[in-house]
Amino acid sequence: MDIKGVVKRGEYTYRFTVSCGFDGSGKHTRKTMTYKIPAGTAQGKAEKMVMQAYLDFEAKCKGTPRYSSNMRFKELAKIYLDEYGTYKLKPVTKYNYERDLELHILPVFGNKRVNSITTADLTNFFTTMNKASETTRKLRTVMSSVFSYGKSQGYVKENPCSGALYKTQVKQPKKVKYLDKEQCQKLMALTSNYSIVNTIIQFILFTGLRIGECLGLTWDCIDFANNTVTIRDNLSFAYDEWYISTTKTEGSERVIKLSNYTRNLLLIHKEHQDKSKEVVGKAWKHPDIVFTSSIGNYFDRTYVNKYLKKLCEENGLPPVSIHKLRHSNASLLINSGAALKAVSDRLGHCNIAITADIYGHIFESYEARMAQSLEDDLL
Repeated sequence: MDIKGVVKRGEYTYRFTVSCGFDGSGKHTRKTMTYKIPAGTAQGKAEKMVMQAYLDFEAKCKGTPRYSSNMRFKELAKIYLDEYGTYKLKPVTKYNYERDLELHILPVFGNKRVNSITTADLTNFFTTMNKASETTRKLRTVMSSVFSYGKSQGYVKENPCSGALYKTQVKQPKKVKYLDKEQCQKLMALTSNYSIVNTIIQFILFTGLRIGECLGLTWDCIDFANNTVTIRDNLSFAYDEWYISTTKTEGSERVIKLSNYTRNLLLIHKEHQDKSKEVVGKAWKHPDIVFTSSIGNYFDRTYVNKYLKKLCEENGLPPVSIHKLRHSNASLLINSGAALKAVSDRLGHCNIAITADIYGHIFESYEARMAQSLEDDLL
């Protein structure tokens, strides 16, 4: 056996030496240990045991983690969440990953040794579990992220998720639900009287913001002089509390134009909010946030959804969620002749393919009407 730092001292005894660099006085420092293998161990097995033991000792001396054949997946998952999760994931993403691990993955793989988990095991797990294809895709993403971090830090040698299959289904064209022009006009009439929630509904219908982006807006993002709003934050929920985080993706950060009606909508809201701030005084928790509760707390998005669905149901409109108003905004833009790229930029999609995938059928319908309109004009 020819390994630098390993010297055989007896039939079953080895001496390990690890260089640890130089100390403050320039003296070369080393650490040593004696390692014994069980008597009678076959030569091939003995060499593997010595190699693994030396690598573990070297890693311990240098303070770096190394592959361990005894590590269980639950241990690797904890290291991943404590290290990578804490410093690289958004709190809401870490929260969701923890739930996915706890509810779905650890009950099956938690006590398995990481080196015993195979690609075939994972393919079987993802393709046979009684979950929707999108759920299995997300769980594969979580497990792959854990193994990828483990590999990058030296805890595991390979990522068995790399070739693992997950449950898929034949992709169907997306047909998102939204309100058409007449239905949007009716909703505008139903929300014409001022209230915070009515203002939120109309604001999202005109801007197409995600609800988290809307509720995370601060007043310094509103440029009344130039009729623009800068979207840079998002109201998120994790670990039993609301907090301001970054937008969904880097592409979600954007500046969009406001119509005169939307600008006036915000000015009216600001006037009402300023009066409420005077009454509540210092107890107003979030003075910079545009849409808050009547006492300055973050506004509850669940209430917005419940209010909107009830309003629609009671007035003969499809009971849509607040996110469907984002889709309604997109459909109105498309049917007004807006280009796909312009719609994509306004919605904050990271690329135009996402917009085409979600709203392609609306564009096709608009183009068909446009072609017929040209025929009607010429013939």
